[in-house]
Amino acid sequence: MAENSVLIVDSDPKSRDTAAWLKGAGFRVTTATTGEEALNLIDNQDFSIMLLDMRLPGKHGLGVLKEVKVKRPWMQAIVTTDHPSVESATEALKQGAADYLVKPFSPEELEKLVKDTIKSGSKQKTVSVQIKAKTTPAKITSQATFVISTESLKNLVNNLIRERETIGVKAKQGKFSFDKIKNFDELALDYDVTVNPPTAFFIPACETILRYKRGDNPEITPVTDSTPRVLIGVHPDDINAINLLDEVFMGNNPDPNYTARRQNTLIIGVDVLTPLTTSFAPSMGTYTADSGFDLLLTDIGNSSYMITVGSEAGAQILARYAQVREPTVAETARQKQVREEALSKYRLFLDMPREKIPHLLDTNYDNPYWKSRSEACLNCGSCIMVCPTCFCFDVQDDVSLNMVDGERVRKPDGCMLVDFSKVAAGANFRGDKLSRFRHRMYHKGKYMLDRYGKFGCVGCGRCTVTCLAEIASPLEAYNAIAASEKAKDKARRTITNTRPQPELYLPHMASITRITQLGAREKLFEFKLKDGHKLGHRPGQFVEVYVFGIGESPISLTSSPTRDHTFEVAVRNVGNVTGALHNLEVGSPVGIRGPFGNGFPLEQMEGKDLLLIAGGIGVFPLRSLIEYVLDRRESYGHINLLFGSRSPSERVFSEEMAQWAKAPDVTFMETVDKGDDTWTGNVGVITTLIPKVQFDPRKTVAVVVGPPIMYRFVTNELKKRDLADDNIILSLERKMKCGVGKCGNCQINGVYVCQEGPVFSLTRLRTLREAI
Repeated sequence: MAENSVLIVDSDPKSRDTAAWLKGAGFRVTTATTGEEALNLIDNQDFSIMLLDMRLPGKHGLGVLKEVKVKRPWMQAIVTTDHPSVESATEALKQGAADYLVKPFSPEELEKLVKDTIKSGSKQKTVSVQIKAKTTPAKITSQATFVISTESLKNLVNNLIRERETIGVKAKQGKFSFDKIKNFDELALDYDVTVNPPTAFFIPACETILRYKRGDNPEITPVTDSTPRVLIGVHPDDINAINLLDEVFMGNNPDPNYTARRQNTLIIGVDVLTPLTTSFAPSMGTYTADSGFDLLLTDIGNSSYMITVGSEAGAQILARYAQVREPTVAETARQKQVREEALSKYRLFLDMPREKIPHLLDTNYDNPYWKSRSEACLNCGSCIMVCPTCFCFDVQDDVSLNMVDGERVRKPDGCMLVDFSKVAAGANFRGDKLSRFRHRMYHKGKYMLDRYGKFGCVGCGRCTVTCLAEIASPLEAYNAIAASEKAKDKARRTITNTRPQPELYLPHMASITRITQLGAREKLFEFKLKDGHKLGHRPGQFVEVYVFGIGESPISLTSSPTRDHTFEVAVRNVGNVTGALHNLEVGSPVGIRGPFGNGFPLEQMEGKDLLLIAGGIGVFPLRSLIEYVLDRRESYGHINLLFGSRSPSERVFSEEMAQWAKAPDVTFMETVDKGDDTWTGNVGVITTLIPKVQFDPRKTVAVVVGPPIMYRFVTNELKKRDLADDNIILSLERKMKCGVGKCGNCQINGVYVCQEGPVFSLTRLRTLREAI
């Protein structure tokens, strides 16, 4: 092969000028006007480089290129055209072209390009500077894409480091993680996955949400973190995870802490070049990102990046700190090619369209797969700790040694941990491995989609890598369920802009105005808000009662809103918060958040007969409804009151019950599970009373409140009396930490009890397999 030999294949007469210039620059130039002529020349002679026009008489330029790469795969080629398009540029690069050049071009710049291409001798398809590129764009705007050099990107990042807390991807002992960086050179932009998700900087491992001082007049101060930050190197799947968390925390009931962090954080994403072997982001539609970033980088080689502007903030920092220009057609094609090459490296995929996952889960709740795979679970929670879309949390109080100052902190929690679903009385409605494992997969594949319109899994693959038992992959679970469905078929043929609410976690100050001993472990507390306002609740709702320095607990309201400006809660001493509450005295300050929940369906009950059934301390929330209907007696028909206790000594509100029994048009019945010498009434579980009650099922609404174990038996008895599911109302007890649908503790299947409940019709509960 003659050194610096050039073959020009072009039918345009102007190509003679190009040939003359290159000869004058010292190149050995041969010309051909058709593809056939060029191929004949190549059969007999080797060339350093070929300048190949797309539009040739006879054989098309790309066809010629394809044959040349078979005959002389080492020969460099620059494709030229006066009819550019991204599609043709992409195809040229795929066929092996070193560059794609748009006519007209200057001879000086062509000479430089030819020299550089020959000198590189690279078989890698890279894109150099197109001749017609502008050095700077007319205006940097959102959603526009530009080219930025590595040097200019370095300047941009280092300027951001000086003005913001900067978090970037760093290499550490063969792995990658998001961490603070001090200069651009610490960044690793070509990586497979980070150990920690970037969402951890929006939901920290420990976050103070308020500070307080204890005393007769407690002081409460909300705490938010508005530190200016930038996250650099976020992959598209993680950007999609952040978009989901924006829906969760900045949609209904905007979370002030998350919102403050999010609105003060810039996100600079980077396209994936080397995907993690366990990632299946393409199947979840998350290997690219259309929104959620301020800037998005794509490495196109030659020390250059395509940079897409995703927000006005991104446009501003780019204009302030970087030199960019508009991309050439070839560079745009190269970006597309880079993304396609990265896509081809993924090895794991769903066996069905992701849109079918919800239906698949709907019909496979009892599939044996859940039990067989869950048995290996170690209950370690590693899968939820690395997941970029997991957001459940717990809240705790930390008191300083002076016992005066303290702070309320929230920490990540999750559904795969054993104690996550424990309720106040010690019951755990998701206490076994099967239910926890299944819930996580349903949460990712259905519940989040139902609630927020986005899947709860972005296919990042972190959980698969982290899980010691090798059972955490949602991909494996959904494919296994799909495979079992196919087997059965074969057998039978089948934030924007949002305003955070600073008071979301901030309790209102109240004081205890009266305490009444109800039983050995039960007290009735009367509260009054310090600002003098009424609470404004509905029967059946609950409040979060906050004892400073101890914590917060969800407690059902016991009094009717028809009464005075005070409100009451009855509390059994069963834990830290309730124990501390029992130790308080009249005049003690407490914090109140709420009321929360939906309450009893008062409108549905109007004009109907009522059958009100309470077991044990289920009478506490039911008392609010009883007081309400007795105060509005004309709006309701006959009232049947049924109460059950374990023993006579555990009866509460006995004096009030005697008054309720005397009210007009009220039938009162009571039973105990086990009597004693003092008891002369009915003995037996509460279901023994139901056959004795007279009511018309067509015009009766039943309300049942008690321990979860009681519900199934009571509802069975009511169904024997032909009461419709819509007219059987139950109140669920769950571990409601935040009260605003954020922490995830009270979730059953796809429902948050603190938001959609705690009151449900039996019709609704039949769709929630974890409910009763």
